[in-house]
Amino acid sequence: MAETHVISALTKKRSEVSGEIKHYEKLLKQSKLNLQSIDQTIHIFDETYDLRTIKAKRMHRERYFKTGEAKVLILDMLRESQEPLSTSELCKRLAFNRSLDKKENFDVNHFQKIIFASLERCENSGLVKRVGKDGLALLWQIKS
Repeated sequence: MAETHVISALTKKRSEVSGEIKHYEKLLKQSKLNLQSIDQTIHIFDETYDLRTIKAKRMHRERYFKTGEAKVLILDMLRESQEPLSTSELCKRLAFNRSLDKKENFDVNHFQKIIFASLERCENSGLVKRVGKDGLALLWQIKS
């Protein structure tokens, strides 16, 4: 017999991923239309211009923090907390404090990776320690 909570979680996740795909397909379609309009405009000015000579520019992900800022904010949150905080709870609080959760282009997975990487660097520096798990999320606290 299938575990209903597993099926429920998987259907919820599938719904999210399906929504993301539709969102990015819509963005891709609009970007292709924009590119086509730009190409046509270039040809208005120079109909012999070879568009293949224009190289695609690499896109960079949005920077959510300045250098070292994530570490400082994480350490402040852990110091103020009376109990250990999970990685996901730290992410939620930081996103909320910066109003990132309301942004349309907010990449939650990328944001979580940044927070986890900062926590690991803090752990390697002896500033924080892992003290357990809350489900799949690690619990963190300031090292005494």
